[in-house]
Amino acid sequence: MISTAIETLLALIEALLPEFGVASSSVIDKIVSALVTIVPIIASNAANFLQPVKNIIAALQASGNVTPDQMTALTTLDTQVDAAFEAAAGNAGY
Repeated sequence: MISTAIETLLALIEALLPEFGVASSSVIDKIVSALVTIVPIIASNAANFLQPVKNIIAALQASGNVTPDQMTALTTLDTQVDAAFEAAAGNAGY
């Protein structure tokens, strides 16, 4: 059930990002906050959702309307997702 909710949330965010163009700072804050909340869940339970998170992070970083604090949060999240990828690959024997 939670897997479906996460998949739906990530798909929605990915689909809406191009519609926003350059997202407002408040929208970016809300997306970053949501990602901060779900990345630990994804990393431990649903590693297949890590790539959509990386796509969202990259889109936000390139949006042109990111504050320095938001960029720091996104960079930290990106590092966290990379570490989760490595852990998942290690657990899968890659």
